[in-house]
Amino acid sequence: MYKSLTQKQIGKLFGFCLKNEIYEYDLQIEIVDHLASSIEEQWEKEPNLSFNRALKNGVKGFGKNGLQKIEQKLKKQLRKNFNRIMFNYFLEYFRWPKLTITVALFFLFFTALRISPNNFWILIFVTAPISAFSVYYYYFFFPKKLDIQDSEGKSFALLDYLKNINTKAGSVVQLPFLILMFSSETLLPYSNVLWQEAGMAAFFAILLVLLYGHFFFLPQKIREYFFKNYLETAQ
Repeated sequence: MYKSLTQKQIGKLFGFCLKNEIYEYDLQIEIVDHLASSIEEQWEKEPNLSFNRALKNGVKGFGKNGLQKIEQKLKKQLRKNFNRIMFNYFLEYFRWPKLTITVALFFLFFTALRISPNNFWILIFVTAPISAFSVYYYYFFFPKKLDIQDSEGKSFALLDYLKNINTKAGSVVQLPFLILMFSSETLLPYSNVLWQEAGMAAFFAILLVLLYGHFFFLPQKIREYFFKNYLETAQ
């Protein structure tokens, strides 16, 4: 007769994760699934095997520091999955029809640089709004529009990843100053050189595509994934 885990035993597996300092609920689900499968496979061969013994065997099967290795592997896979989504998003802007957006941004910046007598002010015009918006994004837009609060106070590796995106918005504040510093030393002295201005235009076009993807497209994908898989725990 097929023997399966009871709800009480599944609860013990979640408690086992907490005991081993695995606090993120989405990681707990994956690890509990691994352990449950291992235990039930053992019961198919030895129906009289106790739950505790089967659990010990299951953990032992993961190897030394097995749970921690699985935890790190799951976090790495999480980052890998969303990095792939971001990479595919970026490639779309070099394929039809979104290629037209990239080309339009390039010619917009290139034309502005060509007709401007002083490219320094063009750089100010482009970078200042980026810096201002990153502050707005960090303190107002992300908390109100993109952040997710779990109604039961559970921790999620997925939500930590989402919050990390907002943390990076604080770093973007410094980006315009770095661009201006670099440009003043290497680009502005050659501001009338065609290839130099073409390079600057391409850089800003790609930068805007990446910033939009990182701060809007990717968070929305994370939210969709979260609500699809963990809707019952979120507000």
